Amino acid sequence: MRRWLAIILATALELLCEPLFLLVLLAALVLAAVAPAMHYHQFGEASRMARDAGLSSVLIGGAVVAFVGPVRTFRREFETGTAQVALAHSVSRTAFFLSKTIGCAVAYFAFVAIVSLTSLTIVNGAEIGGRFASVRGDMARLWGPSFALAVAVIVLPLVAGAVLNRFARFRFTLTANVFALLVAFAGAFYRFDAALASRLLPALALATSPALVLLASSAAFAVRFKANAAMSFVALVAACLMPALGCYCLSDALADGGSIPAGYAALAFAVLAPAVAAPLVLGVHFINGRDVQ
Repeated sequence: MRRWLAIILATALELLCEPLFLLVLLAALVLAAVAPAMHYHQFGEASRMARDAGLSSVLIGGAVVAFVGPVRTFRREFETGTAQVALAHSVSRTAFFLSKTIGCAVAYFAFVAIVSLTSLTIVNGAEIGGRFASVRGDMARLWGPSFALAVAVIVLPLVAGAVLNRFARFRFTLTANVFALLVAFAGAFYRFDAALASRLLPALALATSPALVLLASSAAFAVRFKANAAMSFVALVAACLMPALGCYCLSDALADGGSIPAGYAALAFAVLAPAVAAPLVLGVHFINGRDVQ
């Protein structure tokens, strides 16, 4: 178990140190935080644009992380020979594959947590701004403190990462990602709205579902194929998922204070389970049949 945990932690940290991870995260945060500040009031309902931007950031940005991350880390393991070292220390092939995949999932969920908490902050600010506008009769605008906290999730981690890298030799990307998570938590719990969180966070969790299928598929194909071929197969899986994306990005269900029915969420996750399990089984088959000596 200790070796499993070591592989999971090492994989998660490896992906959190990837510059690409930080770039995708920043792009998703900009979409979630900045786009609503310019256009959300044009959609009628005060928080609709903010909500749509948050769900899109989790869905699209998370898909990129899930698509690329496992391929990069698995291919690096096999091409540098570190996989042979791990398997030589009483770690079974199945345990190695599953541990690496779980480590990728940990990094992915760190991404989701940062974007989701920032989305919660900005949607809360949109609803507060909408209430102020209804009282004053003005155009709806984001509530300033919430918008400032959302922007802080983008700016402060970069500053902290640069300073600690310069004076304490911390890894810039990892430090920035950790600070982003901390600042996102602080922003989400300032003027925390439990009713809003109970509606928005389940919708954001549901939006992660397609990316989990991509993540498992990416890990499985990376074991068997070179990077370009693996990404081609995962792209094919992504194309097959396209028609179902609308079933997992339910912004309209939250309109006018609505929420996602529990039965719908349960059915969606029940459909998701075999879709994630199938590529994991395939990955176990691939790694057990692979020559890593």
